[in-house]
Order: sequence, then structure tokens, then C-alpha cells
Amino acid sequence: MKVVMEIARSRTLWVGLLLMVGYWIVVPWVPIKPQNEFLRIGRTVAAIAVSIAFLPGIVKALRTPWPTYSGQLILGIVLSWVGVSGSAGWVLIWSMAGQPQWMLDSNVNGFFLWMQILGAALHLTAKHSVEDDIPRPNWIRLGIAVAFLVLIGIGFMASAPDMHSLAAALKPWFAENPELPD
Repeated sequence: MKVVMEIARSRTLWVGLLLMVGYWIVVPWVPIKPQNEFLRIGRTVAAIAVSIAFLPGIVKALRTPWPTYSGQLILGIVLSWVGVSGSAGWVLIWSMAGQPQWMLDSNVNGFFLWMQILGAALHLTAKHSVEDDIPRPNWIRLGIAVAFLVLIGIGFMASAPDMHSLAAALKPWFAENPELPD
């Protein structure tokens, strides 16, 4: 109960929640296409800024003869955000080019996704790199989670579920003009 009360008093929590709720308060008055383009540009710029901010840490980690967990975490952060910036920029171009299908099915898009996966793997395996506590090295639990998620992914790809009905159900709630055909 003490932990719950400490979290409830966290300014970080309340500022974060306020910013998340603020998004949903503003969006009904902003057209979706320009809003999404603005957010994609913002995501690209923020991702590049994070990558640049951590660049000195990357240089230090690469100059160290033996890898350290903190260097690994920094590399994971940069790889993740480089992947996010590339993906965000690619999706921005895709959106502004009329959403050509080939761009979604390209190796360039896959590479940016792969960078994010590698970054996540480096985050998860950089044991005790933050305050000697995070992330905790529980390899059995991590292995079980990864195996479970891989099986879900393979099952999802093998079954190739038809998502048209789900998309149709979501359209009235989230499309700017739900009455228009796709």
C-alpha cells in the first residue's frame, strides 16, 4: 500500500497523465491529417534530438575496450531512437506520398523496425545499469517472455487473421470522416 501511495504522490505521474489527457482534449478541434503530419515531424525531430544527446555516451562506450552495461544501455537508447526517427521519417514520407503500399512492405521500413528491436534487446540485457537495480537480470523470466511473444507472433503470421471487421468497428470511433469509403 505504501508503494501505491508514493506513486499516487508522484508529480511525474500526474504531469504525464495531464499531458496524455490533454492530447484527447485538443484533438477534436484539430484536423487529423495535418495533426498527424505535425506529430510525425515532432516524433522525428525528438528522436533525432535524443540520438544526438546520447552521442557522447556512444563515443565513450565505443572507446571502452570492454563493454559495460551502462554503455550497452546507451547504445540501446540510441539504436531505438535512430530506429524511431527513421521509421517516423519513412512514415511521414509515406503519408505525404499518398500512402504507397510498397513503402510499408520495403526493407527500409523493416530495417528501422529491426533497429528498434535491437535497441530493446540491449535495454533488456543491460542488467543493473540504472541505479544498480534496473533492469533486473532474470534470464529465465525474460526467456519465457520472449519465447511466448515469438510464438504469438508466429501464430499471428501463420493464421493471417482478417482484420477488416476490426478496422470497420474502429472506424466510427477514430476516423475523421467515417462515412467515406476506404
